[in-house]
Amino acid sequence: MLKPTPTTMLAGQFIAQLSVIPMIMYATSWQWIVCAIMYFGIMTFGITMGYHRYWSHRYFTCSKFWEYVMLFFAHIMMVGPAIAWVAQHIEHHKFVDSPRDPHSPSHKGYLYCYFLQSLRAPRIKYAHHLLRDRTCKIQFDYYWEFIILWGIILVVLDPYALIYAWLAPAGLAKIIGSFIFTYGHHSGRPHNNTLLGLLTSGEGFHQVHHQHEDRVQWGKLDIGGQIIRRIGNVT
Repeated sequence: MLKPTPTTMLAGQFIAQLSVIPMIMYATSWQWIVCAIMYFGIMTFGITMGYHRYWSHRYFTCSKFWEYVMLFFAHIMMVGPAIAWVAQHIEHHKFVDSPRDPHSPSHKGYLYCYFLQSLRAPRIKYAHHLLRDRTCKIQFDYYWEFIILWGIILVVLDPYALIYAWLAPAGLAKIIGSFIFTYGHHSGRPHNNTLLGLLTSGEGFHQVHHQHEDRVQWGKLDIGGQIIRRIGNVT
């Protein structure tokens, strides 16, 4: 079993972000369309709906089909397994904008929040409820096996798809998503940003999320929240 480590996760994220460069330089129009679709899937279903609102905050329940869809898109972003991501996020809420916050730019700096926080081993105790989740446990145990399988599938279909259908959209999601932690908490408290909110399907409405942690939808422009109300049952 090839379990994820902080070093391998940082390496995967770095490669994904570098892949944005050839995407910008050489991609065709239809490749950008595929990239945009995959970016939407990763950011919307994978991160804001999956890792954040479903596994971290348990805002809603849904069918196994949608659970697998969310886990697939979150997985290929290479930001770590659900257990690790959720543990760090719950710790963030517990100690938000304090020295114990795992990614507070006002206390740890922008570089740390953008890159180096990936080298910090997550405190799994904050996601103990997911250790009993069979789907999340399998994802954790076979993390890189699934990543390698996805890469092989894309190479068989089209070697260039590694860039436009996977690495570039994952890299863009990482770059844009990182602004949630840097801008969203840049002055030591949560902030809203409409543009970031639209680009991240709701994550940019960060102040609303922290002030109303029981809300599944963070405003009328929160695309992720709107989709959740259509495919899931809000708890």
